[in-house]
Amino acid sequence: MRATVRFSFEKDWRFAPLAFWVHLPNAPGGAGWAPPAPQPVPQRGYVCLRVRYLEYELLFSAPAQLDHCIAILASRPMPTSRQLSQRRAAAAGPNGHWLSRLPARLKAPRRRERLVQQLRAIRARLKLAPDGHSFYSAPANPGRDVASTD
Repeated sequence: MRATVRFSFEKDWRFAPLAFWVHLPNAPGGAGWAPPAPQPVPQRGYVCLRVRYLEYELLFSAPAQLDHCIAILASRPMPTSRQLSQRRAAAAGPNGHWLSRLPARLKAPRRRERLVQQLRAIRARLKLAPDGHSFYSAPANPGRDVASTD
């Protein structure tokens, strides 16, 4: 199965499922995020990466989110959403974690391995904005799907 990529512009980067779990506030009530939040494109919004794999669409608003997703899905054994939600130290529990919302079909070991291969191929071909924390709105080879062979 081949993954396809498209980009969209959104008003807020925090609506992406991984945003809350990846970008942590630097200090309570303070400004800034670790890793840094993506920067908007003036008059357009935030560039978001949409990866379609099988009948599912994965959404990322920053390269750090894509990297985190690849790292978690490539882990053996894969951590539980309870373990991951405890790292955030927030009131949000494991049922709200992005991993618990990921369809079970994508978590099966063989399918997960193929998905990770696809995501790594996509990550390798993406161009980042000069700040290094945002996506450009087109892959390195525009007009082509980004995929690896199965």
